[in-house]
Amino acid sequence: MPSGEGQPIRVGPEVCERVRWSDVDVMGIVYYGKYLRFMEAAEAEFFRATRFSYGRIAGEFGVWIARVRLECDYRAPARLDDEIVCRAELRELAAASMTFAFPIDRADGTRLADGVLVLAALDRETLRPKRLPAPLAAALRGDAAFR
Repeated sequence: MPSGEGQPIRVGPEVCERVRWSDVDVMGIVYYGKYLRFMEAAEAEFFRATRFSYGRIAGEFGVWIARVRLECDYRAPARLDDEIVCRAELRELAAASMTFAFPIDRADGTRLADGVLVLAALDRETLRPKRLPAPLAAALRGDAAFR
């Protein structure tokens, strides 16, 4: 796996997606860039579980959450109509950034890919790094009092 190894701080819900016709290339295999769709769906469900949507983060705290780094190691091909299971695992939480790992499996348990995504908190006006708001950081760690 790329960076983002170690025990997760928090694990989001599993997201199940079917491989669509628009996901596959001429070989009938999921096009490499489409794995981002699976990661994005898992990321959205992770944040939904914290009750901090991106709109809420921007509105309440004046912070954008930007993607600043992406890695993906491809293990096995996925094909049309395969059921894909992905989840977001928070691996690192820093002052102004967070690192997620994304194990991506076929429903039969075959590992298809391992993704890593680094997100940074940016001031909405200046687009400069900004410390994660304390309530958001606490919710990311799983502290129910801050949801």
